[in-house]
Amino acid sequence: MGSKDGCHTGNPLVFEAKGVKVYAGGTNRNGGWHKMSPLPDLALGPIGVIHSARTIDVLPEGWKSSSTLVGGDTPIVMEIDWPDYSIPSNLGPSWWRALVEDIETKNIKSISTQCMGGHGRTGVQLAILAHLMIPKAKHEWKNAYDLIKWVRGNFCEHAVEAKSQQTYISDVCGIPEGDSAIVVTQPQWSNFDYTADNLLTEDELRAEQAKIEREEKKAKAAAKRAKAAKKGKKGKGNNPKKHTLDDFFADDVERIPFGSDNKVSSPIEKGWTIVECCDCHHNEWRKADRNTFTTPCGSCGFDGGFVQVDREFLNGNKTKLCLVTDEMYHQIEMYDKQVSYVGEAMRRGLSVRTNQKGIATIKIGNKYIPIHLLKRDGDNIVSMKKTTQNIVESRSAIQGMKFMGRQEREILEE
Repeated sequence: MGSKDGCHTGNPLVFEAKGVKVYAGGTNRNGGWHKMSPLPDLALGPIGVIHSARTIDVLPEGWKSSSTLVGGDTPIVMEIDWPDYSIPSNLGPSWWRALVEDIETKNIKSISTQCMGGHGRTGVQLAILAHLMIPKAKHEWKNAYDLIKWVRGNFCEHAVEAKSQQTYISDVCGIPEGDSAIVVTQPQWSNFDYTADNLLTEDELRAEQAKIEREEKKAKAAAKRAKAAKKGKKGKGNNPKKHTLDDFFADDVERIPFGSDNKVSSPIEKGWTIVECCDCHHNEWRKADRNTFTTPCGSCGFDGGFVQVDREFLNGNKTKLCLVTDEMYHQIEMYDKQVSYVGEAMRRGLSVRTNQKGIATIKIGNKYIPIHLLKRDGDNIVSMKKTTQNIVESRSAIQGMKFMGRQEREILEE
């Protein structure tokens, strides 16, 4: 296999069976059903990657104007719980066979298969649909290895990326696995083979490395908590030992991100840091002090461990797709799960511009604020420095604040 740079783009037709055309694409490679014209009858893809069939507009039912939206009818969209480099959590052989039956009975004539890169999860969809839809007499494969090679030959040489995916194809199709078709084994982040880094784009490498580091820190935090628990109880009765900052770091790990003054380093904004919950992976801004890693998660309430992800942000790890702008963003730049702050500003008619550093900013009051320094408070968009108690509902609510520190400007200039 060669580099992924320069491989497939758009939504190429991979095969046609029983009058049904099956296309494939990656949403970060100018693919996905929303890029197709005409639109397909059916679209398959992972939750959080595939575009929702609903429009952003909220229009009244029964009005003639509501039925004349640009773009026409949307396809039937199936959003599947399907983690990257993995397999669906609850779709067995019977589901896929029922899907093919539905395709035939519902008069589906075109299908879009997709994921983010258009490789692993897209390749699995293509392999299973090809096996179940193409007449057996025309099968050029006897096992999952041969089937994957067929998909790669008709679509992209990087299709299907994990050993678990090959096993899944074998189970669903009811055929032997055959030889391993996986050059870079990626069933889990910890097993990623970076000796084959030429197979990944620079953005993909950064994303995988960041995920590996988060998992390692999470494991170390769990090991530290387990060790602390074995040391016994503190105080009267059976009350467990109260968590301290030390509980989140193993003894043999350097206390990064703490400096010599035992304060949390702030590479983006002085006195503030972005942390990620080790349980739900929610990102949020926090004051960089002794409570940074002990305050419960603002999303799920978990208080068992947090990871600083400032460097991940500065390294450009953008894994969230905005349905309004059709661009990728870091989680801290998202207004909600589907729309970035830029997209939400566009919907509200707020002024958006890019500053001299290439950073998207939104005008709040009379200030243009970088989108990564914003947060939600109800329906309001405010500075991440504003606490709920201090929010003032006026256009000048965040006027006069210093939003970008000297350290951040220097790092972003490098």
